[in-house]
This record gives sequence, C-alpha cells and structure tokens, in this order.
Amino acid sequence: MELLPTLVKITHLPEKELMPVLNLFESIDVPAKTVLLVPGKVCSQVWFVGSGSLRAYYQLEERKRTNPGMSEEKITREVTNWLIPTGGLHTAMRSFSQQVPTFYYVETLEASRLFTLSYPNYRLALRLHPEVVWKIFEYVIVMADLRLHISNLRYPEDRLRVFELTYPGTISQLPVHIQASYLNIDPNTLSRLRAKRQ
Repeated sequence: MELLPTLVKITHLPEKELMPVLNLFESIDVPAKTVLLVPGKVCSQVWFVGSGSLRAYYQLEERKRTNPGMSEEKITREVTNWLIPTGGLHTAMRSFSQQVPTFYYVETLEASRLFTLSYPNYRLALRLHPEVVWKIFEYVIVMADLRLHISNLRYPEDRLRVFELTYPGTISQLPVHIQASYLNIDPNTLSRLRAKRQ
C-alpha cells in the first residue's frame, strides 16, 4: 500500500484533504527483525505500515521453581501487546505524545515499507491540519478499544475468533508463539484449537 491509500483507509477523509500532509512523511524500507524502539527511549515517530508488519512487545521477568524446595530460577519471556499489519499504524502513544521514555519494544516482523511521521512534523501537522491529525489518532483509540475487547474475552476460542476476523491474511501467518502471546493463550492450546477446526 502506498501512503495516500493508507491514510484514506485510516482516516476516512477524502484524498484532497490528505494531500497537504503527504510531504510530512518519510518512506523507509526496513528489513525483518529490525528493532525500531527500545525501552527507556522516547518514541519520536508514528509508523504507517505500507507493507509488512510490526509488533510491540515487552519483556516480563518471572520466577520459576525447578523442583519443590529448590531455589527459584528467573526467566524472561516476551509478551506481544500489539500486532500491526499492512495498512495499520503504530506509535508508543504515551511516549510519543508526552515525549517520555517508553517501556516496550517495537520491531518489524518481516521486511516492511514504513511511512514515518516524526514528532516535529506531527506538531506541524497538528497546527496546520488538525482534522487529519485527529482522525489519525482516533484510529489509534479505536484499535486500542479493539485490543482491550480481545484481551477481555474469557475463552481462548473467542479471542482466537476475533483475532482471525481482525487480522486476516498475513498477521495470522505469523509464528504461533507470537500469536499466542498476543492472545494470552499457551502456544500448544492455540495449535490444538486450530487443529480442531480441520
């Protein structure tokens, strides 16, 4: 997807209203597994995904007992909190809007073409084209609401169903452990749920 169709899809605004903001974006091609943001850094960009996909995740340290009565072992696991497919957008909202350090990572899951909006250009767009900026961040709020809906579903089957309806195609082809983390389902359970349908 090119930038203009991506913005039309996200904002539902006519092309003529979006044309003036196009020059505020930079297009970049990024290899798979490129880390775009790390904890402790301030998020300085909004990423629009022209092709490819992103994920946002954090690392969770847990204690695990090896044997009863034995000392605990610390393990670190990754928890995926956002998946962003082609045509979507992402930013670490609190970090970006308040210019404070973030607590999570953002990385490309596959080779991706991204359209980036820097924080200074965001401020310029906010001043010159507030309707466009509001519509962009309205989309972020809608996706956050959907994410909350998925995570609040009690049964794994329901979370999987909504996930597959929300992310048809490429995202659903991602490694099982990433999908399972996003859905808060054990990877074996996720595989079993999918196998039951065949």
